[in-house]
Amino acid sequence: MTLPAPRPRRRRRRALLATLLTLALLPFLCCTSTGIPPPPPPDPTTIFLLHEALHTGIVLPAPPGDPSGYVEFSFGDWNWYALGNEHWYNAFATVLWPTQGTLGRREFGSPTADALRARVTWAELSPLVVSAAKANALRQKLQADFDARRAELVERRALLFQFVPSPDTYWCLHNCADVAATWLLDLDCTTAWAPIRTGLQVAKH
Repeated sequence: MTLPAPRPRRRRRRALLATLLTLALLPFLCCTSTGIPPPPPPDPTTIFLLHEALHTGIVLPAPPGDPSGYVEFSFGDWNWYALGNEHWYNAFATVLWPTQGTLGRREFGSPTADALRARVTWAELSPLVVSAAKANALRQKLQADFDARRAELVERRALLFQFVPSPDTYWCLHNCADVAATWLLDLDCTTAWAPIRTGLQVAKH
């Protein structure tokens, strides 16, 4: 025997209850994760985690001979982060269910770590020493991902950012800190697990 489909009102009630339950549990599941640098590599270079309010990005140096200097890559919600639709009512869709993600790129015109620190005064920069070869490989990979969607580029000049759509979705279980943690793994760092990662910090020795 085929059971009747749930009534629309019942579906709405279940969705509302699921949303309320998620909101009630969020404070108990959210925490900041810790990133631990790798053992000293034979070819050291300095990268940075950039923290600005709820935003976390990774700042990578240019390879020798590249005049672009340090470049930040970050991940976010396309509607909120790239298009700037930052109204309070958009926050629910941004965190409670998967939405279109975006890969962001920001140049600082800073060829050295000291110049970067002098340039970036509005955010916290946390340094990590990693392999230069692996940092360059990660930068090339992220740049290739960015260039693959360049035809759909959106620019927010006030933030100094350019954005392209990402094939990955964004929500509370896959946010900017989660993606930054994944990038750190590519650099042989280790990161602590968190049920909902609201931030990423560098371990203090």
